[in-house]
Amino acid sequence: MNHAQSHWTRFGVITALVALTLLFAACSNGTPTAAPSTTTSSSTPPASSTTTTKPTTPNCTTSQLQVTAGMSSGAAGTIGQVVLFENSSTSTCLLHGFPGVAGLDNAGNQIAQATRVVGGATFSGSPASLPTVELAPGNTASALVEGSDVPVGAATSCVSYAALLVTPPNALQSVHVDASLPGCSGLRVNPVVTGTTGLSP
Repeated sequence: MNHAQSHWTRFGVITALVALTLLFAACSNGTPTAAPSTTTSSSTPPASSTTTTKPTTPNCTTSQLQVTAGMSSGAAGTIGQVVLFENSSTSTCLLHGFPGVAGLDNAGNQIAQATRVVGGATFSGSPASLPTVELAPGNTASALVEGSDVPVGAATSCVSYAALLVTPPNALQSVHVDASLPGCSGLRVNPVVTGTTGLSP
């Protein structure tokens, strides 16, 4: 190769390198193409929460109960008569607080309403402090009703209640109970408790 050919060959290589450099510069200085935006949607449904509520046990109704007289007792002038509440239905129910008790005369007329007492004293506390009896079918709860056979003051005799009219706690209908009590000092009724004695366990 002579001197002229060598010169033109180097010139061609240099020209090609310059052209490549310019091409790369043009590519790097161009406006970059924005990548397409994509939206990703989740096919997973949101988690759902399930709350299980335990059914509330209802209060006993009169129709669910067999209301009868239990044992009677006497001490120091106070005569006690237990009233029994037997669940004769097929469902569990609740008894809470005091039954309503009225003293009846021989004609069936109400002549006295029992005073609500706890531990011998007139009750003035919160109903929430009283026991609640969960009464299953066939089970029995009770309440103690008290009267006095000791005349008060100058009295020489006392009225006698021929029977009782009993309304279960939180119920609307009453039941005639064949149980007589003396009424020298009116009537007193204690709250319903478990068992058949009318006394707290």
